[in-house]
Amino acid sequence: MKKKYFSVLGFKLLVSAIFFVALLCVVLSVAGYRHFKKVFEAQYNRMTMEFAYIAASYVDGDSIDDYLNSQFKDEKWLETYAKLSEVVNVADLQALSISVPDTIQYNLQEYVYHCVNARLADKVRVYNLGEPELLSTRDKKSLVNMKKLMLLGRLYTEYTYTNKDGDISRKMLFGSVSGYATTVIPIRDSYNNVVAMLSVEKSMDEVLALQKEYQHTVFIVGITIALVFILLYGLSLWYSVIRPVGLITQETAYFAQHGSLSGSIKKIRNHDEMGSLAKSVEKMSEDINNYINKLTTVTAEKERISTELNVATKIQADMLPKAYPAYPERTDFDLSASMDPAKEVGGDLYDYMLLDDDHLMMVVGDVSGKGVPAALFMVIAKTLLDSHGAQRLSPAEIFSVTNDQLCSGNESGLFVTCWLGILTFSTGELRFVNAGHPYPVLYHKGEFSFVQTKPNFVLGGMEGVPYKEHTITMEKGDRLLVYTDGVTEATNASEELFGEARLLEAMPGTEKLTAPETLVSVRKSIDAFVGEAEQFDDITLLSFIWK
Repeated sequence: MKKKYFSVLGFKLLVSAIFFVALLCVVLSVAGYRHFKKVFEAQYNRMTMEFAYIAASYVDGDSIDDYLNSQFKDEKWLETYAKLSEVVNVADLQALSISVPDTIQYNLQEYVYHCVNARLADKVRVYNLGEPELLSTRDKKSLVNMKKLMLLGRLYTEYTYTNKDGDISRKMLFGSVSGYATTVIPIRDSYNNVVAMLSVEKSMDEVLALQKEYQHTVFIVGITIALVFILLYGLSLWYSVIRPVGLITQETAYFAQHGSLSGSIKKIRNHDEMGSLAKSVEKMSEDINNYINKLTTVTAEKERISTELNVATKIQADMLPKAYPAYPERTDFDLSASMDPAKEVGGDLYDYMLLDDDHLMMVVGDVSGKGVPAALFMVIAKTLLDSHGAQRLSPAEIFSVTNDQLCSGNESGLFVTCWLGILTFSTGELRFVNAGHPYPVLYHKGEFSFVQTKPNFVLGGMEGVPYKEHTITMEKGDRLLVYTDGVTEATNASEELFGEARLLEAMPGTEKLTAPETLVSVRKSIDAFVGEAEQFDDITLLSFIWK
């Protein structure tokens, strides 16, 4: 495994180094080559331009038309031809010509003078742009240049290169074996009109030979430098990166298998990031072992607590009435309630009991806080409320006595918001007390509305607090929904609250439902609003229907 890891890592890093070194050599070669080309082309431009102007000084522009039309070679023509030939031979030009292009398409030329270097007489031909062999190799730029020269007097220089197959190109390539520079200047008559063009061709074979030597030198030097660099880079990489990384990888694999280090990581003595990494791996192994030991202990403790919480959840659920129908012998009303805790155990409470055949007590409460402390406080509050309710106390008296008892020894500072009501069936009178609890929803005379009264202080907050009792009259067919603030404060992903308005909007349509169906309908509205957001508070609902 060690050998495989080293070979893969080393191969990747070495290939990357070779690639970047090769790329650097190519970039330097191309940059140097372009500069070399630019310099010598500029030199040939100046050189051929000087020769062209020297040759032009021997030509009489006024006689061009005569020679062109008559094709007569007099003594003056012969003298000019001799001077032009002398320029060709002395300057070692390939050719020097004076021609007049076709002024319509500029693809044909009539030559007035055409002087060829004596040693190249059998190799130099006279071409017209209209000939097929040239149309396939020359671009249209020559025609444009020619037109500009004849019409505007603009001189120009072109560079032509051939490869080993004899193909002609305007751009010099690394494989160019021959080339020449062509400078073309205008010939003017005494009226300064352009009457012909003078073309000078100069061979660049000597420079191309230097180019090949330059390429070979750059290639050899580049390869040598690259090999030396790769060798030094590989050795440095091996001792500073690959070997330490391999040892660290080997140690981590050993640790994953045996739970401890083999000790080979101590061979890494680098005073850099690799050394720091090796020390960090050693420290990490110690920390992981310590963490595993602690995690084992914590997991065992968590499992014990989870078991106890499951028992507490069942105990709390068993304390709340959940049988339906609540009172099978009574068909004059429908009653159901539910509590969904946000955690394993909740702090909400609800209860209902028939005090006698004519009186029904209903209570819904919400303990501040969450979890086990709130659940324990909820059990105490529910027990006290049930106990005092069974004594046939009024709602205000029940809250007063319960409040004082909850305040006694309440070091944790917990409190309860609570709503408690006692309905007298014979009169329809509902006497209730609200201790800081949300307003219930009442369905009366075909409309849903909140039972809004000035709330009293919470239970367990302060001893000796008086509680004011309120009364409303219910009729058969009326419905009552009591809930905790987990309903109105249910929050969606956009941090929006469900709120009282949405709760009131969710009620229409529940008039014909049973009490359990009403709870399910309201809960569906809450869930649709909340979506995927996490429930953070207990949700408790109690539905009463007077048939």
